[in-house]
Amino acid sequence: MIIIDKDLKDVRYGLGSVETVRNWYTQIKSSFGAGEYRIFAEPIPMGNKIKWATDYTDNKANIVNYNQLTIDQQSAVQDLLTVQINKLKDVANKFTNKSLLETLMKCIEIPDLKDVFLIKTAEGNKVVLTQWGFTSDIPGAEKGLLEKIINTKKVPMVFNVVYQDGKFATDEEIHFEYEGKKEIHRSNLAGQITVEKVKINSNVKAYQIEEDQQINHHTFSCYEFGNYQIVLPLKLDMKFKVIDSNKKILEGMRFNFAYKNVEETITSNAEGIMMLPKIKVGTEVKVFQLKDGNQENLNHYICEKGKDEYLIIIQVPPIVEIPNIVQDVPIEPPPINKNYKMKFKVVDDNNEVVINAEITVKYAGKTAKLRTDSQGNAELEGVEPGTKVNVVAKGEIKKK
Repeated sequence: MIIIDKDLKDVRYGLGSVETVRNWYTQIKSSFGAGEYRIFAEPIPMGNKIKWATDYTDNKANIVNYNQLTIDQQSAVQDLLTVQINKLKDVANKFTNKSLLETLMKCIEIPDLKDVFLIKTAEGNKVVLTQWGFTSDIPGAEKGLLEKIINTKKVPMVFNVVYQDGKFATDEEIHFEYEGKKEIHRSNLAGQITVEKVKINSNVKAYQIEEDQQINHHTFSCYEFGNYQIVLPLKLDMKFKVIDSNKKILEGMRFNFAYKNVEETITSNAEGIMMLPKIKVGTEVKVFQLKDGNQENLNHYICEKGKDEYLIIIQVPPIVEIPNIVQDVPIEPPPINKNYKMKFKVVDDNNEVVINAEITVKYAGKTAKLRTDSQGNAELEGVEPGTKVNVVAKGEIKKK
């Protein structure tokens, strides 16, 4: 199968004259096994052109030029080239006479990476070189293209993700860009992220996304046995305590918390406590209650380092004595309740309630987060009947 016709313009043959290309191909076939030599396309000289052929396939659709491959496919081709060319070198090194190795090194010279082709076969993908043994005759053209590819080692990069206080930053989403690729990883319980198979000396960019903007930028150069650290702004758990103006602890009080693009609902426990985990220092948090669609008991807080507790004080209305005066008072019909509520209950596989479970509710283009109370219950206000909602619950199941 003819892979491509190549004009001999702007190229120079490194093994003598163009007429000897067939002789060198015959020597390669006799010196190496079928599994090795077929990396070289068969040259068929035709005047000022050479047709390059392969017996891997008879279907043109199975042949793809290197420059038409994706970044990941090109990386796979480089790995295949490394394996195949190293096998050829191993065979050539077994000969006492090193002329075969010298010839091989000239053969793996090509003018351009577009002379590399990926062949899809029933046995798997194969790589074939055309214009092998030729170099570019254009002044300033790059030489040794294949050697640069096959000598590029790939190693895993292990990143330690920490906060500014040195503590592990767990479950943090980090974006990476390298070698034309984009990947998203999340740090594990040890605060680590591993990015596999990165070329040594590659530049790797790491960052986070917040409100559609890139933040916390880091740039690294990949090297063997490297040590990489991503330092993120400090995040703290915000502890809120609900009391009234008489300093009485209030249990079962439900509040909405709004910060950045997140809104979640939490209910105070028996100690009047509500926890808002992993909030970046300096973040403004708006806390309020919803009544008939209106915000009440609105407070604003800033997440501060060294602050142990944030108080939410509910004012107790004064007691007013009303004289016992009997008079005819017209009875008005009760108002229609338009403050619709959705109630949720979170249980485990044993039908046991899950306390302080996080519920994420998406509806009408909004996202709300709720926390279950001591009975495993949570409520969401302001959702019209018929609204389609998506609900995900996460919580820790306590083993007995």
